[in-house]
Amino acid sequence: MNISELTKRAIQKISKQGEAITPLLFFDTFCREARIHKVSVEDCELIKNYIEKLDPEFRKEAQRHNIRNIREFLSYLTSSLNRLNQNHLAKRHNSLLNLVNKIIDAVSLIDNRELEHLTGRTNALLNRSHTAENLDEMAREWSRFAFEYKRDKNREKLSKFVPIEPQDDLDSLIDKIIPLLEREKDLRDTTKLVDLVMKSAVPSLVSFDDREFKNLQKELQEEPDKIYQPETQEKIDRLHDRRIELDRREEEIAINEAKQAIDSFVDEVEKSKTREDISSQIEELRKEIHEIRESKGDSSEILEKIDSSLNSIAEQTSGLFSSLKKYSKGIFDIKSKIENIENSIDEKRAIADRDYLTNMKNRRGFKKDLEAIEVEYQEKIQENYSVVMIEVDEFQEIRKMYGNDAGDLILKYFAKVLKGYISVGDSTARYGDGIFLVSLPNRNLQEALEFVHKFKEKVEHTKFVYRNEKVLVTFSAGVTDRKGVENFIDIVDRCYNMLKEAKKEGRNSIYPDIQKG
Repeated sequence: MNISELTKRAIQKISKQGEAITPLLFFDTFCREARIHKVSVEDCELIKNYIEKLDPEFRKEAQRHNIRNIREFLSYLTSSLNRLNQNHLAKRHNSLLNLVNKIIDAVSLIDNRELEHLTGRTNALLNRSHTAENLDEMAREWSRFAFEYKRDKNREKLSKFVPIEPQDDLDSLIDKIIPLLEREKDLRDTTKLVDLVMKSAVPSLVSFDDREFKNLQKELQEEPDKIYQPETQEKIDRLHDRRIELDRREEEIAINEAKQAIDSFVDEVEKSKTREDISSQIEELRKEIHEIRESKGDSSEILEKIDSSLNSIAEQTSGLFSSLKKYSKGIFDIKSKIENIENSIDEKRAIADRDYLTNMKNRRGFKKDLEAIEVEYQEKIQENYSVVMIEVDEFQEIRKMYGNDAGDLILKYFAKVLKGYISVGDSTARYGDGIFLVSLPNRNLQEALEFVHKFKEKVEHTKFVYRNEKVLVTFSAGVTDRKGVENFIDIVDRCYNMLKEAKKEGRNSIYPDIQKG
C-alpha cells in the first residue's frame, strides 16, 4: 500500500464518520492507517522524535501517558508548561530538601561512626548555599560509602554464631545475639550440671576422700564451663572408672564378710551336741519305759528316773531353742546385709546402663539389649531384626548458636519424642552427644526404613522451642538389618557407615534410600 492509497482510505474513513476533514484529524487518521497497514511514513514519526528530544523526566512522563497523536502531545505540553512556574519549582525544591533532611536524620540514628560523620556533613551542606557541583560531590561520597560498606562480610562473621537469613536486619540480628550473651553471663544451669556429674563420680559404698576429685570440683565450681573441655572430661572419666573400681572392691568385701558369717554360723551349729544329747536321753527313756512294762513290782524308783530324764530333756530343749533364736537373728542380719548389697548393686547397674540426661539406655545398656535380640535370632525365634542410628543435624551448631543448655533441652525433648514413637519391644539408646540408636526386633531393612521415614515426618511436624524461639531440628539416619552383616558385633559399625553416607547427601537424609530397600 502506498501514500496515495493511505490518503484515500483516511479521507473515506473521516467521511464515513460524518466529520469535517481538518488538517489535525486527517493527520491522525492517516498515521493510524499507516500503523495498521505497517507502512513507514516519516511524518508520522514526528511525535516519537519530539518525545525522544524531551528531558528524561518529561520523556518518561510522556511515555507513561501513551501519547499517540498531535492533539495528545499538544495537550501534554500545555499542562506541563502550566506546571513549570517558579512557585511550583521552589515548592518542589523545598519539599525535596525537607525529605532528604528527614532521611538523613533517620540514617544518623544507625550506630555507625563513618555513617554518622557522612550524614552530618550532608546535612550541613543542604542547610547552607549549595551548588549542583558540591551536591554531586556529596553524592559521590555516599556512593563510595555504599560500595565500601562491609555488610556481607559482617553478616558472614556473625553467621558462625547465629543463623542469618536474607531478610534479617540489624534489630533481628541483635535479638539473636542477645541469648548468646546471656548464656555467657548466666552459668547457673552449667553449675547444676557440674554438681550432678561430680556427685556421680563419688563411690556410694565406701567413704571417699580424694585429692584429684577435690581439686577438680573446686576448679569447676570457679569456672563451670570448663566441664566442656576435653581434658576436663578425661579427668571425669578417670574418676568414674575409679568410683566403679572402689565400689566393686567394697562389694567383694561385703560378700566375703557375709560368707564368713554364714560359715561361722554353720560351725556353731555343728559344734552343738544338743541334738545328739537329746536323742541319747530319749533312747534311755525308752529303755526305762520297757523295764516298767516288764516289771511286776514297785515301779516308783523307775518313775522317778523317768521324771528326772524328762526334766533333763526339757532343759536341753530350752537351751536348744534359745541357741536357735540367737542363730536365727544372726541369719536375719546377714540376709538383710546381703539384700542391701544386692539392691545397691542393682541400682549401680541401672545407673551404669542409663544415660543421665535422657534416661535412655547408654551404649552399655543397648549392647545388653542387642545381645538378647541376637540370642533370639540365633535360636530362630525371630527371622531378622534391624538397627537404626540417628544423628541430629548440625547439633554442635545448635549448641554454639543457642548454648549448651538449649542443646541439652533439645536432646531431652528429641529423646522423649523418639521414646514415645517406638513400639513395645523396641529399644532406644543415646550413643553420643546428638546420636541415638534404635533396635527394631522382627523387622527387616525395608520395614526399618519405613519406620525412620515416618519418624522423620513426626519430627518435621514437632515444634522444638527454646526461650520462645523455634529451633529447626532435623536428623539424618543410617539403617541396616542383621542379614546385612556377617557378625552382629559389626551391626552398629555398619549403621554408622550408613549414617556417614546419609550425611554426604546433606541434612535431613536417610541411607540407604527407601526405594532401594
